[in-house]
Amino acid sequence: MTSPLRIAHMLHGCRTLGPGARTVVWVRGCARRCVGCIATPILGDGPVLELSPDELLARVLESSDGGVTFSGGEPLEQATVVAAAAEALQAAGRNVMVYTGFQLDELRRDNDPQVHRLLAATDILVDGPFEADRQADLLWRGSANQRIHLLSERFRDLADRMDGVGAGVEVRLDSDSNLFWAGVPTRQFVGQLRRAAEEQGIVLTGHGGIWA
Repeated sequence: MTSPLRIAHMLHGCRTLGPGARTVVWVRGCARRCVGCIATPILGDGPVLELSPDELLARVLESSDGGVTFSGGEPLEQATVVAAAAEALQAAGRNVMVYTGFQLDELRRDNDPQVHRLLAATDILVDGPFEADRQADLLWRGSANQRIHLLSERFRDLADRMDGVGAGVEVRLDSDSNLFWAGVPTRQFVGQLRRAAEEQGIVLTGHGGIWA
């Protein structure tokens, strides 16, 4: 029996982390700990939503989203369940995008069959660790070392767009009035957001949201 997927946060209708409207699934946990990572609040232990691949699929199918992006955290640390979810999503006609701090070449050399299973069920892979000294405003990436890999034929029309600028950031309030954003922010974004909030008499505290 496959263990449930440990999820820190989910968002429907996102347009900043992959092509079209997507459900983004931020998994909890990552051993890499890249300096400057914007997802620090979800790298270790904390609140989780546990869903089986079928339960995740059902939630995605409740939306009109055409694809799902797995971010984190590190999806490859839960390769078995993410692979099962990705297969179910593709079978239901949804496309799959995965972020990982590993590089594609090292994943292809990995002896774990679940890693290869996940790669086979992935349409778009964004690989490589975040490197703060190479931070840049790039399409779906935070630093210049990261690469977009089209692993299926589904998005071959994107090949000429992958060197484009970033897709921006979506800022939202959740049902508990917590502010969070989805996307890949520029170096100036956090300061600009904080100043804009202060001008409206709003003080931002802590890091309770998701920034990946």
